[in-house]
This record gives sequence, structure tokens and C-alpha cells, in this order.
Amino acid sequence: MMDFKTFEARLHQWEHLHFTAIALQQRDGKLEIYATAAEHQTLSQLYLCRAQDENGAGEQVKQFRSWLHKLNLGRTRRKMNRSARHVAVNASAQAAPR
Repeated sequence: MMDFKTFEARLHQWEHLHFTAIALQQRDGKLEIYATAAEHQTLSQLYLCRAQDENGAGEQVKQFRSWLHKLNLGRTRRKMNRSARHVAVNASAQAAPR
């Protein structure tokens, strides 16, 4: 089973995509788990792993969704911090005497 660091590294390889869901699909009689991203009217899927059975797949999907939520919260915080710093820099530049 994949650990959090491996999961994070795999998703960060595709940093231009914003993954928002974990999907379980059956292909050729096997259960596969994907991270999905919808960007510019295109659905992208990143293969994560193959599950042994439905019970194991359910547990893996649950774990991956939890990790994805954690990663997306961090991404949102970083984005908000960058925006706040940008506003602060602009405000101080405008307030500086010329």
C-alpha cells in the first residue's frame, strides 16, 4: 500500500493540475484507483494503484480521499498566504513616501 509521502510526490509531479477527487474504476476485470482533476473542460486521471478486492479498494479510496483533502487544504493555505503577502507588499509600496 502507498504511504502519504509517495502519494504526495506522485500528485506533485503534476503540479499544474489540481486534483479534486479519487475515483475507483474497473478495467479489464481489475479495480484501479485514480486521482482526478478537471482543468479547462478536460478531465485528467492519474493512475495511483490497483486494488486487490472491493473491501481493500474501499479502504484505499477512503485513505486517498483523506490525504487529498489534506494536500488541498495546504494548497489553499499557501495560496492565501501568497495573496496576503502580495497585498501587504503593494500596500507598503503605496504608503512609502516618494
